[in-house]
Amino acid sequence: MDFTECVEKILKTRLSDHLLGKGLIIDEQFGFRPAHSCPQQVLRLVEYVSEGFETERSTVAVFFDVAKAFDRVWHAANRHFTFRHERTHSTRRLIRAGVPQGSTLSPLLYSAYTNDVPRPSSSGVQLALFADDTALFYGNRNRSTRFTLLPLQRAIDELGQWFRKWRIEVNPDKSAAIQFKYGKIRSRLIVDKNTPNLKMLDAIIPWQRSYKYLGVTLDKNLHFRDHIERVRNTTLFYKARLGAVLGRKSKLSRRNKRTIYKMCIRTVMTYASPVFAHAAPKAVHRLQDASKRFFDIAGSHPNALLRAAVDYQPPHPTHLIRRPRNVLTDPPDALTAAVESLNDVNDMHD
Repeated sequence: MDFTECVEKILKTRLSDHLLGKGLIIDEQFGFRPAHSCPQQVLRLVEYVSEGFETERSTVAVFFDVAKAFDRVWHAANRHFTFRHERTHSTRRLIRAGVPQGSTLSPLLYSAYTNDVPRPSSSGVQLALFADDTALFYGNRNRSTRFTLLPLQRAIDELGQWFRKWRIEVNPDKSAAIQFKYGKIRSRLIVDKNTPNLKMLDAIIPWQRSYKYLGVTLDKNLHFRDHIERVRNTTLFYKARLGAVLGRKSKLSRRNKRTIYKMCIRTVMTYASPVFAHAAPKAVHRLQDASKRFFDIAGSHPNALLRAAVDYQPPHPTHLIRRPRNVLTDPPDALTAAVESLNDVNDMHD
């Protein structure tokens, strides 16, 4: 660690104490903050949509594709760079924008820079931020989707003007809007008929059936089948890549194989598990089946009796949605306190 890194860490500690200690960072920003995480932000959205299903409230969410947001942070002056290859250095060049790459200060500086993002003035519209991942969502009990889109469009216009002011690029084509609607049967319609389009800076935001938000694939019915299938495929991919060290001919002990499972496979399956805790048991069982395949290989024999003889049993199906009680330990702000109050998820798995 050189002197520059030491100074950066000192500055980060003092700047963090000032910004977070005095509550200067808005509650909607969940990125780069202690006791905040991606699953919390996704769980906040999913809980809002799920409550709408129970009260017949139509919910529309808009997810924005923000391009190179960290490169748009302006500098006052005195920021330069040089490129070094072995003993050769390039000429000194001026950097007009962008936080330092790899610096411990960069995430905090970005949060401070974007802290004036406009909160929706329309009553009921919710803003969700995780670093540069930006989303708006709103629900209305009126059966006509038009009444839901009007306040949401006003909030999008306000956010679009802020993006333009600070020269932050948004790609409307890669952004997405989803109309969440309860239904046991998968509808062929992405959105209700005669539903107008939402626009960002006069560009149409496409309606989508599903969208990957903060690592979780959200579908319009919140069945999470697409998400579970994607996670299952990823798990099987890793298992195939690790087949040489997990297979019957591997000289690794079962203990080491178990450690590899916990580090490389189980972490993939359990990421944001409280979010899809209410998925159908049949869908969750597909993840359990992928986990079982690992133990068939690690136990060196598919026979269940021999697998039972090893010192580690295949986990119960509900282990995929079980979490420690303190996983959502939050600071005292309104949004994370609301996430912590999701007693239905806690009671299900405690």
